[in-house]
Amino acid sequence: MEGGVQLLNRDGHSISHNSKRHYHDAFVCMNRMRQRGLLCDIVLHVGTKEIKAHKVVLASCSPYFHAMFTNEMSESRQTHVTLHDIDPQALEQLVQYAYTAEIVVGEGNVQTLLPAASLLQLNGVRDACCKFLLSQLDPSNCLGIRGFADTHSCSDLLKSAHKYVLQHFVEVSKTEEFMLLPLKQVLDLISSDSLNVPSEEEVYRAVLSWVKHDVDSRRQHVPRLMKCVRLPLLSRDFLMSNVDTELLVRHHSECKDLLIEALKYHLMPEQRGVLSNSRTRPRRCEGASTVLFAVGKALSRPRLDRPGSRV
Repeated sequence: MEGGVQLLNRDGHSISHNSKRHYHDAFVCMNRMRQRGLLCDIVLHVGTKEIKAHKVVLASCSPYFHAMFTNEMSESRQTHVTLHDIDPQALEQLVQYAYTAEIVVGEGNVQTLLPAASLLQLNGVRDACCKFLLSQLDPSNCLGIRGFADTHSCSDLLKSAHKYVLQHFVEVSKTEEFMLLPLKQVLDLISSDSLNVPSEEEVYRAVLSWVKHDVDSRRQHVPRLMKCVRLPLLSRDFLMSNVDTELLVRHHSECKDLLIEALKYHLMPEQRGVLSNSRTRPRRCEGASTVLFAVGKALSRPRLDRPGSRV
């Protein structure tokens, strides 16, 4: 090539450049611009707080904002939008997350952050909140977490929390959360075949504790509750010394019938096939185990409540 330098050979080879830091650096720059108010085209109003941002960033990571800014909604042409039913601090954290992909979930913000993330359809943050709550499950709070998960349609967390409640029922039944449960939820728990209890006495005691927590309004529910307690699985001694002497039980004729049924189950073993029903079925205690010895070998199997077992 005359008068110049030949930079390319005849083969015309090329190279591909891929910067791993490009997206990161660009979003760091955009976040700095947001913080300085540069090129911001939207101001989010929530409560008394104003949050400046860029529509394209919000729309790129949140289906909620994508619909708001790209469809024929009035907000798509506005520079100021007021949001309702969302916590101001949570919204600010989520806008920050849209730029940085980082957020801290903890005890102080999870209850406002999860519903806010659900509203904005930020599923990654929502999942992080559920993961945090799952790690915090304890007998003292599992019912509250279960209710929170149900309210916000977190199905996996709901299932895990419910399983935790069943597995730790003895401890859970002694908590304030249990005492405040509505009747339906108590009935659902004590009706479960998967309730993990060392003996049916724990279920009976839990029911009486719940009733006596607000005895004036709850005494009417004793018959419905006792139908879910598996009285035939209680020992005959316990039935006579505890159940038969309890005034809350003796007050209701339906409960007397249940007590007679349980005593017949003990006194007439040849009739157990006829007397069998949901109350005579042992609970399947998932996660619990016992050791049986047969022909010199130890065999492990799921633990089952036995009629007449004692604490």
